[in-house]
Amino acid sequence: MADRLSEDALIRSLDSGWRSLVWRDPFSSKNRPLVQSVDLNAILYAENPEALAQAVPRRDMYLALVTADPEEALEVLPLLSDEQFVSIVDNEAWKDGHLAVHQAIRWLDLYKHLGAEQLYKRFRQLDEEYQVALLNPYIEMVDEDAFEKLPQNEQDTFSALPCNTLWWKVKGGDDKIQEFVTSLVSASMAEDAAYVYSLLGMASMLPPNEQEALLKQFRDARLEEDGFVSLEESLDLFAPFGAGKDLISKWSSPQKEDQSSAMVRTDSGSALFIDSVLRKAASSGVADSVAVENIQKGFAYLANAVSAACQVEPDDVSGLKSLLQQVKCMSSFGLDVLSKGNDDKAIEILFTEFPKVVFRFALSLFDGIRLEAISSLKAQDEKLANKIELYWRSGKFGAALWLIDKNLSGKIDPESVEILKGLFNRFPMVKDEVMTDEKVWRVRFRPVATVGDYEALVSDVRRIFSVSEQEALQ
Repeated sequence: MADRLSEDALIRSLDSGWRSLVWRDPFSSKNRPLVQSVDLNAILYAENPEALAQAVPRRDMYLALVTADPEEALEVLPLLSDEQFVSIVDNEAWKDGHLAVHQAIRWLDLYKHLGAEQLYKRFRQLDEEYQVALLNPYIEMVDEDAFEKLPQNEQDTFSALPCNTLWWKVKGGDDKIQEFVTSLVSASMAEDAAYVYSLLGMASMLPPNEQEALLKQFRDARLEEDGFVSLEESLDLFAPFGAGKDLISKWSSPQKEDQSSAMVRTDSGSALFIDSVLRKAASSGVADSVAVENIQKGFAYLANAVSAACQVEPDDVSGLKSLLQQVKCMSSFGLDVLSKGNDDKAIEILFTEFPKVVFRFALSLFDGIRLEAISSLKAQDEKLANKIELYWRSGKFGAALWLIDKNLSGKIDPESVEILKGLFNRFPMVKDEVMTDEKVWRVRFRPVATVGDYEALVSDVRRIFSVSEQEALQ
């Protein structure tokens, strides 16, 4: 049982695509932001800091705060709009689809440090469902008759409300939760006693988890606005793409060219092709800064959209940056092929096609070499090849990698095993270098970002199934 669970955990990890292999992005010498950077310091020193802060899109503000200097972020917190703070809680206070109270408390405690009034105001500005759901598991309230029937030692755990006909207490929870709830009720009582009566009454009487379930629907809708989609929709982005030939035909010159002849550009330069194209679009006046920024945001949203399939939570900033790198590298490769390296045509494509279309087209370009590898492997081990093909076509990339590792290790050289894993990874990757020291040997990969990268991967795969290598498989 333990072995099976360990195997399942490994396959799940391999299925993520971005953490399945050791890799680097050669085009990310600078930390590529998920969104346009937000200058929190400029906001604080502006003539109207509150208006300037609240003009920042909610997702952008969240990312700026979680990556900012803590002291700087603390000064900005009181300036946030209700929507911006709800976005923080949407991202930070959930784990595996359930409300994580301690994470919400961590942010609300920052307001407590700014003063009791700040804590009360910010908590009350949350959705009513959030307010009740955060307290629901921890509030017990009794009337006078019920209170009188309690043993003395239990009565001592309750606190009387000002009316002296209702008593309440914090039930369960650790010291952190008890301290927070007590502080919140005390701060709220000083501002609005009627609100406290209503809040405690609802929190104590509603069925457990009812508000959380309702709240999750609202949260999912807000996350969808930021590009986060359901697991099913996320997996669809990696499904077979049948429009590749039509897309090539649409963007080809009048002379007919097949897909393979389109891949003629191998000079990668020092920057991603897609970034160079966007810079040219802006500098040449073809597009204004807003239009270019919208394209950049489109790829950030695409990174958000693939996150469910790649097991990245909305609050995992590091994971989302890795996905953005993978998405942009793969899309840059697809754009390079579609435009045949022509900047002007690439600009037109970027401002015509959705980012997900370019991304899915790029992924489809690996179908041919994957089929070629499977066909070559069938000649040696048909059963294994059929299983790998089944897993690949059904989108079970982690299982395909596990199968390759388990069945080919020891039969062919370790480097070839890793190359095949790079080919069948959720995000196909090409060997970058082999790293060795006294204790560790491993292959480091890089995303396929150029036609040259693609050709290098094809060459590596074909070498594995050359005549001399096939003899090793037998």
